[in-house]
Amino acid sequence: MGYRRRDRRRRIGVPRGILRHLSYQLLKEGPMSGSEIADRIEEYTDWRPSPGSIYPLLSHMEEVGLIKVHEDRDTTLKRFELTEVGRKHVDEFLAHDDHIRSRNRNIRKMYWKLHTGMTEELYNSLRNLLDVLEEIYTRHREEPDTVVTMKAALDAATLKIKEIES
Repeated sequence: MGYRRRDRRRRIGVPRGILRHLSYQLLKEGPMSGSEIADRIEEYTDWRPSPGSIYPLLSHMEEVGLIKVHEDRDTTLKRFELTEVGRKHVDEFLAHDDHIRSRNRNIRKMYWKLHTGMTEELYNSLRNLLDVLEEIYTRHREEPDTVVTMKAALDAATLKIKEIES
């Protein structure tokens, strides 16, 4: 029974293809080892990919010419970097991240409406807030003033919602 529950939790918690997506994002930043990729993923999520997931993926990426071993001074780690072919592939892959965005929205909707029982009206307001936040942040993330203003607006909204309880 415990195994089945753990397996079910893993399927629900980690969407298929997310390891590949996150690995591409991280390798775009610079050379990394499998353990460094796992460390960074764990920083961003509540999940740490197992060596049995990450190393076969890296091996496959190397076989098809997307990554190569990076010449590094630290001989204790085998770091990988994107090849030119890999960079083009990653740019094309990440340009079509609508699938990840759509899955995120579906999971968010299932959680808020089904799990917490949030009303349709309240969920629609939450969805609109998150969608506009993503849209504006994506367009203006390089503008520090806009980011500071967005944070202030979110902090003010948080305080206002907390006031409802009192």
